Amino acid sequence: MSHQNYRQSEVFAITTITVSIGVIGIVIGLTIPMVALRLNLVGINESIIGLISAAPAIGMLIISPFARRIVQWIGKRFAMLLATIISAISLLPLMGSLPLELLFPLRLITGIASGVMICLGETWINELSPDNKRGRILAVYTTVFTISQLLGPSIIALYGVADKTPILISVFIHIISIVLFLMMDQKTGDKLPKDTQEPNFSIIHFVKVAPAICGGIVFFAFFDGTVLSMFPIYGLSVGHTEAIAAMMISAILAGDAIMQMPFGWLADHMNRMRLYRVCGVVTLLASLLLPIMMSHTFLIWPLLLVLGATAGAIYTIALVQIGQYFSGNDLMVANASAAMLWGIGNLAGPLLAGAMSEISSSSLPFLLVAMTGLFLVSTMERWNMGVEALNKSTIQESI
Repeated sequence: MSHQNYRQSEVFAITTITVSIGVIGIVIGLTIPMVALRLNLVGINESIIGLISAAPAIGMLIISPFARRIVQWIGKRFAMLLATIISAISLLPLMGSLPLELLFPLRLITGIASGVMICLGETWINELSPDNKRGRILAVYTTVFTISQLLGPSIIALYGVADKTPILISVFIHIISIVLFLMMDQKTGDKLPKDTQEPNFSIIHFVKVAPAICGGIVFFAFFDGTVLSMFPIYGLSVGHTEAIAAMMISAILAGDAIMQMPFGWLADHMNRMRLYRVCGVVTLLASLLLPIMMSHTFLIWPLLLVLGATAGAIYTIALVQIGQYFSGNDLMVANASAAMLWGIGNLAGPLLAGAMSEISSSSLPFLLVAMTGLFLVSTMERWNMGVEALNKSTIQESI
């Protein structure tokens, strides 16, 4: 294959988009805890720290409704390239000390850039993935996201919160992504046709016709934000050391990362909605067992691996179903909705878990049980008849 043909290949485009989600994972996993810890060390109020920590999620919420317009103006490749550059620039001021009043807008800009990359990246990778391989391709995509999130705290632990090296590492990873976008010459799905019509449905309509998909995205965003922020506190409350509590997060993320490829293969070879519900039931059972197993030195670790694996699979299968049911304009709206729902879930999780922890330090498992229960309710067939009624031109196949 010639150099030019390689730049135009779907494999290269999918690889480039997957690297971009790794960039976002590093941004989330590295900068959110780093900023929070720095502020804590200088005695900033916890409510202020919470607000600044929420800024990236707010940025994602702000930009998501404009995703389709952005693609109309400049196309996906240039938009993602520009967002990656902005994200890298927004991290550079973190190498020094910043006035508190500048930190929130700076983190908001980082979130806006991440929102563009997530929304357009998930749309594009779904467009480029053949349906019989979509589960495995998106499993690789979500695995890279999880691993990069996992690397963030590890880099902080290695260098410390005051060192400039973690930010330099993050910027370097951005540069790799920028180079790949500059090299990529993928025309398929890059721009909307000039005569493209308005989408057949709105974001609100998407929530109405596909509550199971929406429920899965909100659940996992809630789970991800809650586990990263509150699980160490829960671990401490039941008597574990700080090191063990931190390792518990790593075990959950490891289960997520290791098992997405097997779940992706299953999503390509069996009824996806059935697999979706099975993952929800196992996640529910694992959450119910948490209070019992937390005091068991050995049994807790396989339980945490299972919890991370099935919770992560819910998100992977949700993305697969978006690509299965929607195409063209409607796929863009669906992924913009997914980005908004991710922001809502990721914002609500830590806030609700923090409020519940003030009532009881052991409330986290019960919150996870409640959220998983709501997800399972959203998958009931009676609520999901609308997705079958979508215009047949927007549906690639039925489950």
